[in-house]
Amino acid sequence: MSERYPDDATLLALNEDSVTGVKYIPTGSSPYFLEFRRLLQRTLLAAQRANDLRVYQDGDLTIGVRPGRCYVNGSSIDFVGAVGIPVTGGAITHLWLDSAGTAQSGTSGLPADRTVFVPLAEVTAGASTITAITDLRGEGFLQIPNLISMGVGATATEITQALAGVNSSVDATALNRLTAGPASTADSDHRHVQVFHDQDSNAFFTLVNNHSGTNAGITLAFSLPNKLADDTWLSPNVVNGFLTQRFNGTAYNLVGTVHVAFDHEGNVTTSQTGKLMGAVPIDGVVSDVILSVGTNIQSNTSTDGLIATVKANGTGLAVTNPQLTAGDGTGFRSTAQGDGTAAVIKSDGTQNVTQGDMFTVDLSRTAGGSVSVEAANAVVMVVIRANQPE
Repeated sequence: MSERYPDDATLLALNEDSVTGVKYIPTGSSPYFLEFRRLLQRTLLAAQRANDLRVYQDGDLTIGVRPGRCYVNGSSIDFVGAVGIPVTGGAITHLWLDSAGTAQSGTSGLPADRTVFVPLAEVTAGASTITAITDLRGEGFLQIPNLISMGVGATATEITQALAGVNSSVDATALNRLTAGPASTADSDHRHVQVFHDQDSNAFFTLVNNHSGTNAGITLAFSLPNKLADDTWLSPNVVNGFLTQRFNGTAYNLVGTVHVAFDHEGNVTTSQTGKLMGAVPIDGVVSDVILSVGTNIQSNTSTDGLIATVKANGTGLAVTNPQLTAGDGTGFRSTAQGDGTAAVIKSDGTQNVTQGDMFTVDLSRTAGGSVSVEAANAVVMVVIRANQPE
């Protein structure tokens, strides 16, 4: 089907094209020829760029190229135009503008390297006259950029010259092998599977994740597919700083830790103040304070329960102390297993402890309601991340 025009009412209502500035001649305008010349003048201005390098027939077997500007192979070209370019009768002649700004023609097709010319036209001729001119300029400005069309590339010789100052043994041939994928012989040029350090100093392998998101992390995977069915994963625990090993669905902390615990056997019927937990056995950082009970308190007031306040040399370790209440359920409960309120350890230096420091605990009992089952066998444990292995 042919392309449609807008309906008559829409056409008659048009005043000026907003893109090109071409005005429509109002109905009944006089003198009409002046209005027509105005329309034609502005239309030609808008069409000037479309006329750049346009190929046209100027003889039975000759063509011309209109003047215009273009950009070829890194250079701006101001082409003055050409006339009388012969084409071959009974053949297809291609026209293009080379990087020197010269119009070229031939019957063997366009050059292979698209970065060094602008395609102009394909001219089909019979024995004595031109029968068709196909405009090819759109191939120059309507294209998807790629390395070839943008001229980003290098020959093997250029790569070798660039690498000569780096290492004389690295040449284009070796580089091609390195980048040819898994089917190449890249292993002959460098090691893929071994990392070693043979000098008298530390060897470092550094991974950095600067992202501040809550899911930011780094994980290393170690695999022995012929011996172990599952990979071993190593990743830092962002909560306590431990290096965690995960294997077969189980996580293990690899950084050394110790703990100091306070046990209260039997029912906790009153608050306990200043109870000695023990001495700090190693220099380190307190990473957690855990409160557990063998039997949780039961009361008609859900907020009744226990709060553990642990102090190092008389100074509290936590911003938020661990707490278990009647609302947390019956039986065994522990803040380390998602029950109650977990401890939030200070970050002002209080959490740094030294061997010989003293831990004490205040076990506060709240029982404002009617208690039916007392909390029993309470344990408070301080987890210390060692500064160095012991």
